[in-house]
Amino acid sequence: MSGRVRTKSESGVRAKARVCYSPSPLPYPSAEGEGSGSATAGVPRLPLIGDSWLVFLLWLSALAATTRLAHAQAGQLIPTSSGVADAKVLSLREMHVDVGIARGYARVNVRQVFENHTDRVQEGTYRFALPPSAAVGDFAVWDGLVRIPGVILEKQRARAIYRDLTARRIDPGLLQQGDEEEGVEPSGAALFSVSVAPIPAWSTKRLELQFQQDVPFIARLGEFKLALSPREGEPPVAHRLEVRVRVDDAQPSASDGALPLVANGAGMTFSGRSVRLDRDLVVRLRPAEAAPLRLSAFRNPEGSLPDGVALAPWERPSEIPPEKDGFFLLEALPPGAPSSRPSGRPPVSLALLFDTSLSHRWSGLESSYASLVRALQALRTDDRFALIPFDREPAASRVAAATPEAVDASLQSLRERPLAPGTDFVAALREARRAAGDGGRILLLTDGYAAPSSKALEAARDGLPLFTIVTGEAGESLRAASTRLLQPTATSLDADLFFDRLTAPFEDKRKDDTDAQPFTTSDGDARLHDVYPVLLQPPAAGSLSGWVGRYGVPQPHVRFAMATSLLPESQRSLDAGLPERATEARDLPRRWARARVDHLLALIEREGERRDWIEEIIALSKRYKFVTPYTAFLAAPRALLRPRRIQPGDPVLRVECDAGIVSATALFPFGLRLPLVRRPGTSTWEGRFLVPEGFRDGRYEARILLRDRSGAQLTERKSFIVDGRPPVVKPERLLPAMAGDVVKVVVSTDADVVRLHARLGAQAPVPLRWDPKAMRSVGFVRVPVNLRGRQEIVFEAVDGARNRGFAAGVLEVHP
Repeated sequence: MSGRVRTKSESGVRAKARVCYSPSPLPYPSAEGEGSGSATAGVPRLPLIGDSWLVFLLWLSALAATTRLAHAQAGQLIPTSSGVADAKVLSLREMHVDVGIARGYARVNVRQVFENHTDRVQEGTYRFALPPSAAVGDFAVWDGLVRIPGVILEKQRARAIYRDLTARRIDPGLLQQGDEEEGVEPSGAALFSVSVAPIPAWSTKRLELQFQQDVPFIARLGEFKLALSPREGEPPVAHRLEVRVRVDDAQPSASDGALPLVANGAGMTFSGRSVRLDRDLVVRLRPAEAAPLRLSAFRNPEGSLPDGVALAPWERPSEIPPEKDGFFLLEALPPGAPSSRPSGRPPVSLALLFDTSLSHRWSGLESSYASLVRALQALRTDDRFALIPFDREPAASRVAAATPEAVDASLQSLRERPLAPGTDFVAALREARRAAGDGGRILLLTDGYAAPSSKALEAARDGLPLFTIVTGEAGESLRAASTRLLQPTATSLDADLFFDRLTAPFEDKRKDDTDAQPFTTSDGDARLHDVYPVLLQPPAAGSLSGWVGRYGVPQPHVRFAMATSLLPESQRSLDAGLPERATEARDLPRRWARARVDHLLALIEREGERRDWIEEIIALSKRYKFVTPYTAFLAAPRALLRPRRIQPGDPVLRVECDAGIVSATALFPFGLRLPLVRRPGTSTWEGRFLVPEGFRDGRYEARILLRDRSGAQLTERKSFIVDGRPPVVKPERLLPAMAGDVVKVVVSTDADVVRLHARLGAQAPVPLRWDPKAMRSVGFVRVPVNLRGRQEIVFEAVDGARNRGFAAGVLEVHP
């Protein structure tokens, strides 16, 4: 059995099964060497226990034959032809990483060049995982020397256009959040995939990717991490790797075991050739001395930046939308350091749920086991624990004191448990709730696949704190139901904080409390609204927390005050202005929009989809240009994304605009000024016009004048092609056929043909598709059993301007 199969367990809950049942034990590390040192660093890698090497190799082969490598190859371009990473087919020729860090936020620009080493056209899928706070803000592919930027579209529409373009031998790129084979599912997971096709034989393909993510400070130490090494398989080799990191308000340093960065002014750099990507890019940050409260603002009502403003490599002035409202970010970095865990903490009762389903394997299984050992080593002998493996059903729990002997026995029992299909999260949480008892807590270690709704998880944990470690994709339900969540993209600082809070005294605060606005304003009504928490929540000593929101009325002076014991009384307020115009913190609009989208996704997960929520997510995604579970980046020549090829006399021009546009006017090169009209219920503006007779065929440019609700005006230049020539259709000679045969027809046409059909007699037309191997359009026509003699096949081609071209071929039909 290959691929992933969704099934149901015997109890009727959602389950998962990707491979058949394996009778061999789990390939966990043995108990030897678990007693000392760091749990993550000291755990040996997959020694064999119990069974023979033959059984182990059979188990390994079964998984290798059925594993979906896509999730395990983050950061690699996987050729579709083989489904596995192969540097002999596609290799990483160049990689450039440009990082800018300020205000607890990183802006990352990645440029990569992949090389096709075969004599065949290749198609690839590039997947990468980013932290939950990340927002992909730009994507582009290159067609030779031409950069083709991505356009944000609704995901289903983007997929349909992508499939159509690839069938027409056009070179698009599609970037989307989640699995391209799944439907749209609201998810906070930040797994992205890029479909790239075609990659010409013996040629290269360049990709550009830009994203932003939070960089929180914990215990007065920040960490930025960009995963370069794949989660599975052999690390790729970059023939050339260039890294540049710039930091505005902190002191950067390199991290042991990561890419060896070199200090360079206010940042760090790396340059190398034939670099094996087996280490991640990690930058440690020490915050500069500053007041514990800080305010940043952005407001740009004109919609254009003044001359002389320095732009980052990933910024373009035209991409900054005009805003009547302003954006602000209030940051809090309380002085001091978190108090160390008191040695006299009260005993804890911990139920540990370990996912033993078939989907939880390879590095995810090993990582979960290392986390499990780390959690058990943090327990004292007066603590109580229960280790509960679960798949289609949970094992019976046995609560015991956390003595070394009891811990070793539980780990040994876990290692002897075979993998099994199915995952029943609800039953497992109920068993953990019963074992932990009132006042206990639950640790869930899983790959996150097929998790039920947050309501079901909340009901099953029944008020107990739920700490979750996910090695795969964390859906919105796990994020919403978990008190604390640790994901594969987390930094070492995040992991340290997670395990510290696992056994620390727990304050029973509902999630809604952290969403409440923790500050007040006075001395001016700025009309703050839509404020959302970012960075570390809730606030803690020595850690950076933030709240991003919008203000409706600029104010020269506003007092922000926080009532918290974390700040000295004299530093609990901040006097600052929310200006009429501020253009430095240009990341704030997208940062706010991402926080708003996360809020809407959480509502959708809790209450179900609503059309107005989905439409707002799509509108925010398009306006502020970042990918969501409902949208995607499509990189293709712009003229192919909407009708721009027209016939002389053709009366329609359509332009898709942002939702905030209130008027649009087209200025044509032949002197026509045409006001466009919005189609009801859409963001498409259209107008009817006539191209003057005798106007020569060719490419021309029209100016589109746009005005939004605030009165700001924008100008875009759109090219269009006047094409009055019908396409040329050249069918190849048809070989004689027998009645009832299926005949292959091959046709050459112009490159701008969008539809091509063949019709035999009175039969229905048969579509012809582009065949990249034959470099022709190919179709198959069935000959009716009652036909005899010379028959005519008529070919009809329609180009982008709706010109129609015809040709005919003669088919000899023998009885």
